[in-house]
Amino acid sequence: MAASGWVSYCPYGVDVTEAFEQLRQAVFERREYSVPGDLLAGTDEATLNQIAPPTRDLKKLLKISQALDQAFGSMGFDTKDAEQQTRDVEKMIRKIDKDGFAAAAREALGKQNASPPQTIDELREQCAEAGTHSLLDIDHLSPTPEPGAATPLSEEALQTLFGTTTPTKAQVEAAVAEGKLHERCARWQAVYFAVYEEGTPVELVFVGVSGD
Repeated sequence: MAASGWVSYCPYGVDVTEAFEQLRQAVFERREYSVPGDLLAGTDEATLNQIAPPTRDLKKLLKISQALDQAFGSMGFDTKDAEQQTRDVEKMIRKIDKDGFAAAAREALGKQNASPPQTIDELREQCAEAGTHSLLDIDHLSPTPEPGAATPLSEEALQTLFGTTTPTKAQVEAAVAEGKLHERCARWQAVYFAVYEEGTPVELVFVGVSGD
């Protein structure tokens, strides 16, 4: 799955950090994010089987994992969790051999998503490197661009994009539709700025790109 561009609005607040945290919670509660199973739900079995990694490669990785479990265990390391993961992979490979990749993947992700996450942290752990394809992949604010951060868009950039430093929502949505705002975001990063109505800031908008 490729990265996704997303946009999230919240009421304007002088305390941007507080507004950001409240918006993250709202995005989570409104379920405005994606989990790995969402991709499978909209993809036919033929396509899933076509993009599946060769089973022989998975079996090679399984043997490596089993050897590592044994090696680290003999050195006194706690390999309980690793061994369970290895067994889970082994079960999935048997399922792939029997029913095909699509059926195995749907079953595995169905079990994973059986218990909806109760917190943002649980969701992020569940999605792991796939990300949530939403604001929830951004966990802090920063004055300069960095992974996982939302950065304020400069007045110079606002002027270039909108011809003004006080853009309206209509201008923002037009820029989003044209892809001009997402072009300014590296993957796993976001920008934010105020949205105006008759010269008064009324909302904050966060625009980002995240997910794999």
